[in-house]
Amino acid sequence: MRALFALVLALSVPLGTMTAQAGDGASTANLNVRSGPGAGNPRVGGLEPGDVVQILRCNADAWCQIAGAGQEGWVASRYLTAGPSYPPLDPRCRWELDVTLADPQFRAICPAGVEPPPPPPPPGDLACFYAEPNFGGARTCLEVGDYPALTGGLAGTISSLQISGEARVRLCTERDLGGICMDWLESALTLDPRLDDAAQSAKVYLGYLPPPPPPPPVVHAEGTVEVPVNGRANLDRGVAGPAGADLWWRPMPDGGDVLAPVNGAQVSLADGSDRDLYDCRTESFSETPVAMASLEDGAVLCLKTNLGRMGRARIDARTGTALTLDYVTWARGQ
Repeated sequence: MRALFALVLALSVPLGTMTAQAGDGASTANLNVRSGPGAGNPRVGGLEPGDVVQILRCNADAWCQIAGAGQEGWVASRYLTAGPSYPPLDPRCRWELDVTLADPQFRAICPAGVEPPPPPPPPGDLACFYAEPNFGGARTCLEVGDYPALTGGLAGTISSLQISGEARVRLCTERDLGGICMDWLESALTLDPRLDDAAQSAKVYLGYLPPPPPPPPVVHAEGTVEVPVNGRANLDRGVAGPAGADLWWRPMPDGGDVLAPVNGAQVSLADGSDRDLYDCRTESFSETPVAMASLEDGAVLCLKTNLGRMGRARIDARTGTALTLDYVTWARGQ
C-alpha cells in the first residue's frame, strides 16, 4: 500500500503496551477436563478431537485452564494445538504452546530454512510492532491512543507492523509525532527506509486523519555562489565557471544584461517570490533568458539544472562586477 505522510500534534497520554494474549486452542484427542491442574483432580468434563477452547492460563507443569465447548477446567497442554485463529502451518512445522507466558500463546517451531508464520494479533483494535521485517523478532502491541515518546525498547527498533481490527497506525521519526510521519491502514511486512528502525513516536487510531503535508525534500546542495560579469554558475555543485554551468550572467549588445539558462537548464520567474520544491514543481519552465532589469535583489527563480535536479536561486546581491546567488538544489526524483 502507499504510505501517507503527516505531521500532527500529540496528546500526552501515557504509553501502554500489551504483550501476547491468551489464545485459542484445539483438542488433538479425547481429552479429560479436570477441576484443577493435575491428573489427580476430579474429571468435570471432556473434549473431543477438534473442539476449540480459549486458553486462559497455564502453570509450570504444563496444565492449562480452558473455557469453551460448554465447560471450564484444566487440561494437559500436550493435547492442545493452535486453534482456527492461527494461520495455516507448513507441514514441516509444528505448533508449540508457550506455557511460560502470563497469557499463553502458540509458537510455530520450524526447521532451518522454513519461515514460520507470525502469531495472530491479539483481538481488538490495536497494532503490534516487530523488531524485524516479516513480523520477526520482539513484538509489542499498543492500544488506540497517542504515544509521544516510545519506550520499553520500542523506540528506533520497529521494522514491521501488524494491524488488528479497525486500527490504523502513524509512526514518526521524532517525539511528539514530529519529523517524517507515515500512516499505515493495513499490516506491513517491511517499513519505508525512512521509518525502518527510526520511529520515536506513534499514534494508533480509528477512522481517518486530515490529509497530511508532504515530507521535507532531500537537499542535494545549497549555499551561495558569486558569479563575475559574463560568468556562469553550476548550481548542481555550487561553483562559478563554465563546466556544467546552469546559468550565465550575460551582457547584451544593447547595454542590458540577462540571466540565461544554458546546457539544457530551464528557469521560471513567475512572480519572483520565494518558493519551495513543491511550489516550483507546479510551474512552467523554459530556456528563455530573464532580463536582469526584472530581477530586483531578493527575486527568486525556480530552475531545472542541466542534470535534471529541481532548484531555486535567489538574487542575494549585485554590483557592477559580481552577482551573488543564494541557491538550493534538491535531490533527483523528488
